[in-house]
Amino acid sequence: MKTYRHILLATDCAADSEAIREHTVALAAGLGADISLLKVLEHLPQDVPNEPVPPEDVDKIEWFTGRALDELREYAQGGGISADRASVVVTTDSPEQEISRFVKSNDVDLVVVGAHERHGLALFQGRTTDKLIHNAPCDVLVVHI
Repeated sequence: MKTYRHILLATDCAADSEAIREHTVALAAGLGADISLLKVLEHLPQDVPNEPVPPEDVDKIEWFTGRALDELREYAQGGGISADRASVVVTTDSPEQEISRFVKSNDVDLVVVGAHERHGLALFQGRTTDKLIHNAPCDVLVVHI
């Protein structure tokens, strides 16, 4: 049986993702594995009414990245994970491509992701989890929310 030494928790830090974090922490503790966290920002919000608006005199990418990193570090600390293990990537590529890049460059041997239930038009959108399962360079554990 394969032993996992480095687990990547790829998350959006949504309120319902705490169960994913708990699964990851328990699994890592049982295996003596390290945990890294990754949040991928697919795009930067522009003129969306419910999104925060950065001040005009700052770099928008840096501002959104900083906010996402703060959120990810808080998420990590809420689960007892070192905030130093948190990374945020802003990309024009797909999230699964960025996750795969992180896996390869950081010797990750297991990725943990969550599966959200989808309804209506959301069923037709690209599903990062499905794509990751089929294309990741390592094992993927999907935690159902």
